[in-house]
Amino acid sequence: MMASAIAFGTEGWRGVMADDFTTANVRIVAQAMADHLKARGGRRGPVAIGWDSRFLSDTFARTVAEVLAGNGLRVVLSAGVVPTCAVSRYVVAKRLPAGVMVTASHNPAVYNGIKVKEAFGGSATTETVASIERRLGRAPVKRLAFEEATAARRVRPADFLPPFLAGIRSSLDLASIRRRRFRVVVDSMFGAGGRLIERVVAGGRCRIDTLHGEPDPRFGGRAPEPIAANLAELMTTVRRARADLGIATDGDADRLGIIGPGGAWLNPGQVLCVLLMHLVTVRRQTGAVVKTVSNTMLINRLTQALGLRLIEVPVGFKHIAKLMLEQDVVIGGEESGGIGVAGYLPERDGIFNGLLVLEAIAASGRSLSALVGDLERRFGRFWYGRRDLQLRMAQVDGLFRRLAEAPPQDLAGVAVARVNTMDGVKLIGRDDSWLLFRRSGTEPIVRIYAETPRRSRLPRLLRLGVRLAEGR
Repeated sequence: MMASAIAFGTEGWRGVMADDFTTANVRIVAQAMADHLKARGGRRGPVAIGWDSRFLSDTFARTVAEVLAGNGLRVVLSAGVVPTCAVSRYVVAKRLPAGVMVTASHNPAVYNGIKVKEAFGGSATTETVASIERRLGRAPVKRLAFEEATAARRVRPADFLPPFLAGIRSSLDLASIRRRRFRVVVDSMFGAGGRLIERVVAGGRCRIDTLHGEPDPRFGGRAPEPIAANLAELMTTVRRARADLGIATDGDADRLGIIGPGGAWLNPGQVLCVLLMHLVTVRRQTGAVVKTVSNTMLINRLTQALGLRLIEVPVGFKHIAKLMLEQDVVIGGEESGGIGVAGYLPERDGIFNGLLVLEAIAASGRSLSALVGDLERRFGRFWYGRRDLQLRMAQVDGLFRRLAEAPPQDLAGVAVARVNTMDGVKLIGRDDSWLLFRRSGTEPIVRIYAETPRRSRLPRLLRLGVRLAEGR
């Protein structure tokens, strides 16, 4: 692959291993990162590098370390598998200039990738990504063999988990969780989350059982994405155990999926609303609420009722992190399960957020089902769905050309009230039904999202989306 073909998506650079994600290309990306860091005075401190449980992630992490060391930078390399947020926390705790995480997050096992973290602990800003991308392939790769770099103390190992777990413990009311006889089932999906939730909560009455807590580079044969389609076993286990909560984390544990009592799936927008109510009514926090364009309208209605300001941004947590740094933001979240909370880090963390849901349940003295039921009685219930289509490039270009020139005026029987082109094309109906088309930032597909307050309309919306995408 030519350097020009390496492109960062909504969260870092990802590719198929042995195809575009190769040692040679990782070196090109690492050299561009080194040049970027040196241009910004990155010699001030070491760069933290972490890695997940994917095949060869530890080797690719060493590859990045060799290039950074070859450019005169110092590196602190994780001694084992860690969540992405552990790298973020280590950067902040040790006041480092940057962090790098080798992971492809929720993508299938054939993928790997690189995420870049800023000194504030969050996702690389748009400016940083642009700086790295324009340096790709411009300078020859410099590297120092790992053994030499270690001997010269340019690379040293470290345990990233102690500051990570300390950060979680200091940001939660663990005493209230430990006092309750909760039964919680965790599905780590063979990823970096491991048994960390068990470690955090240990010592009280709360019982935590973990599924798939051991690392597996194949992720048990499924993509480590905590969506309903991948969590049938967790749903069944929660139902059979009569558990109070099910928590799933993705491959690098920065996103979460939540299963309520009886095995019911909660979409990430519902989870965000539960957390928002808890932060405002129990923790007495205030501030703006940030949602990505693909997230639920329930957030809009709840935010308005609470008298808070709502900000909508394109897909990609970097947009949320930027606002969390610049403004007073109480919570921000993506449709894909990434949520950031004021007072923690401007970063997603599936482990922290799963435990924060547990804190909300403990503080309310009620079940998660009851909390969600209250929200839906007050603000309405929404039905949500998504389809991912792999299309030829000509079809993709044709779709967005047609949507720009002549967007549909009807959404399965509801008149289109407005069109949002912030990220892709979002057609919004008069009753808050909507249909969104956007290109994936990490895979060669078009994503079609739909939501409606009428359950019977959802399959019609999705069929309409597929028909429009395929040019029929």
